[in-house]
Amino acid sequence: MAGFKIDRRGIEKMQREIAKEFERANRKHPVRVPITVDAPDLGALTLSSASGIESDPYLSRLLIWLYDASQQNPGHYVDVADFLEAERLPAGLAAEMALRLRKLGLVQTIATLASTDSEVYPTDDGVLEARRLLDLRADTVARFRHACDVLLAWVLRTGGRDSAVAAGSAVEDPQCSFAGDPLTEDEVLNAVDYLSDNGLVLIHPTDSGASVQITAAGTRCVLAGGSVNDHLSRQPNVGDTYNINNSQGFVVGSQQHVVQHNHVGLDASKLAEFAQMVRQFAPTLGAADDQQGQIITDAEVLEEAATADQPEPGRIRAAYERLQANLTAIGTATPGLAMLAQAGQSAFEAAFGG
Repeated sequence: MAGFKIDRRGIEKMQREIAKEFERANRKHPVRVPITVDAPDLGALTLSSASGIESDPYLSRLLIWLYDASQQNPGHYVDVADFLEAERLPAGLAAEMALRLRKLGLVQTIATLASTDSEVYPTDDGVLEARRLLDLRADTVARFRHACDVLLAWVLRTGGRDSAVAAGSAVEDPQCSFAGDPLTEDEVLNAVDYLSDNGLVLIHPTDSGASVQITAAGTRCVLAGGSVNDHLSRQPNVGDTYNINNSQGFVVGSQQHVVQHNHVGLDASKLAEFAQMVRQFAPTLGAADDQQGQIITDAEVLEEAATADQPEPGRIRAAYERLQANLTAIGTATPGLAMLAQAGQSAFEAAFGG
């Protein structure tokens, strides 16, 4: 084509302008290229988490359910409502549970107009947390520690401060689980025995097994908000306080190979007098016939333990606490009951110290 001339300067100017536009765009919106990196082998390393959802039976179970679903269908979002349907829970909780997991950074949701607020997929943190929960389920020490905490709170929540509840019924409560896995009957009974050994609950044998009732110490433990282990660790290890009469050359301290020739013993005479007083006033306390019979029996057990040739502090403590618990269980406040409660406290302090 005659007379046609290419404007090279114009083309170069346009190229420079285009390059500048690309540079400005890249500064505002840099290109990110996804890189796939193999995860390191963590072996038996225990992963820590701040979520604490192992104490929430449904939330932890939901996360493990989502993790299993993501392993079966990678990249696919699933609806929390399907989990609730399988668990026979209200479908209206789906969006709330999804939101709670999202706030913890454990799931991501679909951001489209067609999606619901309950369609989620585990994040990397969610995958690690699900694996941690699965590891916790197999940790017998962690399960026992949690069982003690949850069962003590369950006894107070179910029976209150005065009533005993069947220990075996704990396995039917969804809250009595760990990392979404229900506690077994053996785990429940072992935890109850431990709580009883440490004076946090009282065990009452029944025809169908045993019932359990919280003590004043157990109530204080629950209300303090910490764990059972924390509560017991804070208790001063001072042992029993003894009243010692006519002591000659008494030795104090942890010394070995010491020979003593003193008449040393626990003076539980005030507790024996208290037990006799309870037997005398039991018919006037307004208790039901079965309660009255149990109170008299407990008073006889305390009197027998307090008047033994060699009184056993542990046995006396247990008998006293059982008797006081049954007196408290009467419920109706009367002057006679208040008098007995005060007399019992005074007798206990006389024997074991204030």
